[in-house]
Amino acid sequence: MAPAHRFQALLDLSRALSSSLDLREVLREFATRAAELTGATAAQLSTYDPARGAVVMLVEYQQGRDEITERGGRIYDLADFPATRHVIESQEAVQVRVASAEDDPAERALLEEQGHRSLLMLPLVARGETMGLMEIVDTEDRSWDDTDVDFCRALCDIVAIAIRNAYLFAELQESAARDKLTGLYNRRLFEEQFEAAAAHALRSGEDLTLLVVDLDGLKRINDLGGHGAGDLALRALADALRSSIRAADVACRLGGDEFAVVLPASTAEDAVKVAERAQDALAEIGRGQYSFSGGIARVTAAQFSAEDVYRSADLAAYRAKAAGGARTLLAVETRASAESV
Repeated sequence: MAPAHRFQALLDLSRALSSSLDLREVLREFATRAAELTGATAAQLSTYDPARGAVVMLVEYQQGRDEITERGGRIYDLADFPATRHVIESQEAVQVRVASAEDDPAERALLEEQGHRSLLMLPLVARGETMGLMEIVDTEDRSWDDTDVDFCRALCDIVAIAIRNAYLFAELQESAARDKLTGLYNRRLFEEQFEAAAAHALRSGEDLTLLVVDLDGLKRINDLGGHGAGDLALRALADALRSSIRAADVACRLGGDEFAVVLPASTAEDAVKVAERAQDALAEIGRGQYSFSGGIARVTAAQFSAEDVYRSADLAAYRAKAAGGARTLLAVETRASAESV
């Protein structure tokens, strides 16, 4: 690509990337344009995780197509790839060719395994710190000249800023969706997530269960020990729920002493097991001082409204509390009675 055209291409990409704060959109835009801009087979992106001493792929070219994941994909330990570590630590560009016996053997082996013949690695740098890596890969045996490297550095600068801004925006969104006391998601996030999950469950026929939980005796705890003691109990319940669920489950504090857990691909029996684990965990964390009352409801063809399911689970939790607490009840369904667990 001629220098004038390259400059225009950088401007166009900069405008496109700056128009979005959504990380996946940024990655998709990069993946769409990177090969054309560099004249290579593909360009890959990864983030640097200093705690693990590894790079985590965001855009990776596999089996003839780009794989994009904002949550991170394949992980490469820098201890196994000295040339990659050098790029991360020195912020210098490094080239690797399969045909060059002097180049890093680990990188050469990986290139050959993936059907590539040459590689240009450059650091993604923001505010002086290495935040990741850009890799330009080609199926041809290729050496990049200084003009190519300078252009790719300019490309890295644009991409690094876009990714950093997307991460900062995501952190702000995440912070706004969290309950400050417990660190769990808040009611707004619960409503959004549960409505979306209920709609998906109806379309796919997948099981979806809701567990609603009320801490027992919060007023008494506050009266005896003050609001600090109440806050401690609420955090204990949040920790108990957090330790009892899967990564795909969504635990939220709805307000006061009320919590909810959205359980995708889970039956009522699965929810019962979650409630049992959480009850045991809460007793252990609180040294027997705390317990909760829970209610479980399913999304069904007869009861598909997220609001209806929530009310059913909440009513079951109310009945559990009225029955003495420290238990979880199933919501009453047609021709079914509640069962204590």
